[in-house]
Amino acid sequence: MPGKMPYIKYDLEKYFERYPDVPKEVIIKEDILRLGIHFTDAALEESAKFTTKSYYLFSYDQTDVEEMKRQEFLRAPEEFKFKGGPYNLKPSNNKTCLEKPEKTPYKIDFIDGKLQLRWEDNFIGDLELRPQPPYYRHRLPNGTPYSDIAAAVFWGYLTFCTILRSCQYWGTKEECIFCDINTNARKQSKTGRPFMMHKGVEDVVTVLDTIFNKERESINHSILLTGGAVTKSLKRKDNVHFYAQYIKAIREKIGYRWAIHLQTTALTKEECKILKDAGVDSHHANIEVWDKEKFKIFCPGKEKFVGRDEWVKRVCDSVEIFGEGNVCPTFVSGCEMARPWGFEKWQDAVKSMQECWEHLMSHGVTPRSSSWVIEPNSVLGQYDQPVIPLDYYIEVDIAWYETWKKYNLPPLRNFTPMGVGRCLGINSGHLDMGS
Repeated sequence: MPGKMPYIKYDLEKYFERYPDVPKEVIIKEDILRLGIHFTDAALEESAKFTTKSYYLFSYDQTDVEEMKRQEFLRAPEEFKFKGGPYNLKPSNNKTCLEKPEKTPYKIDFIDGKLQLRWEDNFIGDLELRPQPPYYRHRLPNGTPYSDIAAAVFWGYLTFCTILRSCQYWGTKEECIFCDINTNARKQSKTGRPFMMHKGVEDVVTVLDTIFNKERESINHSILLTGGAVTKSLKRKDNVHFYAQYIKAIREKIGYRWAIHLQTTALTKEECKILKDAGVDSHHANIEVWDKEKFKIFCPGKEKFVGRDEWVKRVCDSVEIFGEGNVCPTFVSGCEMARPWGFEKWQDAVKSMQECWEHLMSHGVTPRSSSWVIEPNSVLGQYDQPVIPLDYYIEVDIAWYETWKKYNLPPLRNFTPMGVGRCLGINSGHLDMGS
């Protein structure tokens, strides 16, 4: 089967020795993200009592949902914190990226009444799972669970609402080749779980009203609205006005205390101004891959409709509208090494990301890193993909943190606390590096 290839045995302690100034929590977190994790039967039974995976955007799994014979897609947790153990680890939050046991050294087991994280069957730390938030018990009149409208992620700090669970960058000539949003939507719908493809304004407002006005937990601080690219029109509205209608309705209901992040395609300053006036605080126009030639291959739809240089220019220009700390494009770090088009040496890939952090941060942009999960239903998942070296992820995190400090940039606005033991982000270790 194509996809992620088996990992080569390694000594985790060697990485702690090689990078003594990098928190061990960051190294373990990146290692789990690149290799995935397996749950024993006992661990799945216990995990099902907590907040389980919602598949709010992509699958983030390294194995196909059709191969999950134990219904892991319904029973595995959305995220988990590891802590303590022989290294006295501070709590570190991680997203669950499911993988087969033979392809990862990491597993979660339930032993003596406790969930444990284990590496090559060695105890690494105790596990903490997030209880279901109060609003998860509610359903809309049509039976849709509130959790299918908006997922609690980052331990509830961030409420994640995917308005449109499909992307109009269709097919091999437009779809980003690391992405499985469209395939994930089709496959999750077939499992029988609630999976609303397009969420109406009224439903979104109803759920967010409950979260922030009626049943708010002290951990709830921000909203991230996203969806697939709208290249033509949807409900007779273009890309900007389609999303602006949601922002305005949400602001009318919950006010301006809570930050709203919006993820769309790269926009002109005039378009950004429309969203800012509607009530958007922070804008995320994900660049995904920095290298110019690889961007054309990896993001053909973005190249076709906007173009790489124009995309980057628009991101930098948007700082004038939203301000520093409020322009936060994501990069799928690691995919630029994917076969057959990627860098052959991890050092070259790190150099590309160093150039990326330098250019964007010098313009007041605060980019985000999201460590690549080799999803089997993406285009890249159809090729044999060696595991991305752990050194790459550690070096990219170091470069991000050092560049962020160099330009004295603010943290991402109300996205997550920063620093080891405080960060609640789940996609990478760069925000755990320090504050």
